[in-house]
Amino acid sequence: MLLSIITSGKNDQYAGNFVQRLQHNLNKLNDNVSKFNTNDVEIILVDWGSEEKLSNVLDTDNFPHTEFLHIPPSIAQKYSPDSGFSIVHALNAGFRRSQGRYIFFLDGDSYVPYESLLLIYNIALSLDEEKSKTFFWASRYHLPYEIHSNTTNIEDIDESIKIWEQNNKQDWRHNKVRLHDFGGEAMGLLLSRDICEESTLYYEVLNKWGWLDIEFHHRILTRYSCVGDLEDYDVSFFHLDHHSIQNKGQNGINPNYNSPKFEANDESWGLINEDLTLYKK
Repeated sequence: MLLSIITSGKNDQYAGNFVQRLQHNLNKLNDNVSKFNTNDVEIILVDWGSEEKLSNVLDTDNFPHTEFLHIPPSIAQKYSPDSGFSIVHALNAGFRRSQGRYIFFLDGDSYVPYESLLLIYNIALSLDEEKSKTFFWASRYHLPYEIHSNTTNIEDIDESIKIWEQNNKQDWRHNKVRLHDFGGEAMGLLLSRDICEESTLYYEVLNKWGWLDIEFHHRILTRYSCVGDLEDYDVSFFHLDHHSIQNKGQNGINPNYNSPKFEANDESWGLINEDLTLYKK
């Protein structure tokens, strides 16, 4: 397997319409991968602690490349008793059950155009052993809520993006990642399996909201190079904006705390000792 795309979420309708935003994300990812005409890409959705599984409430008819990893509430509560959604555990658990030589971690409410995912696939194809000791962030434009909330198909969203591009990319909020200190906003991370395994990935102490990606950036930058922003290759990535962000801290806020060592977690990281299995719907 060349590439694993790992994303996560919870059936809690975070910020108003999370399931719809996740549906758009997975519809687009599956459509893109189908156009690659390859079996070398997998999409993994980690469902953290949902009482009603995301796989039961999403329309999965067009998800040929997606596998689900459901973390039952009883297990989720054990690892993050003071947080309703631990993205560090979710992404780490997805990684430890993935197969790709390269990994693209992606926010659940993201939208990746075909050309952007094709770039990621071609980068993974081109990286040799030496070049694989690098990582890339993907900056994001904020796709306004009104554009994606009133449609059920990706064709409408694609048309809105096309019009926006014809208008010289006007008005959609955008903060480019500053690679030296991780300022700005990222919605995706591309890196090799080796880096993930050596670092033990996201620091599982940070099981609430915020800081976890900044901590990871600074930690792996001590050994590996951040080559750049994927946006620098003349492609765009999008965040499907929330109806509201008033509850972004509903699961608590992480402190600005760094792992004392490069290998951030113990050998059980990624819930590897739990009986969890990927499944198709």
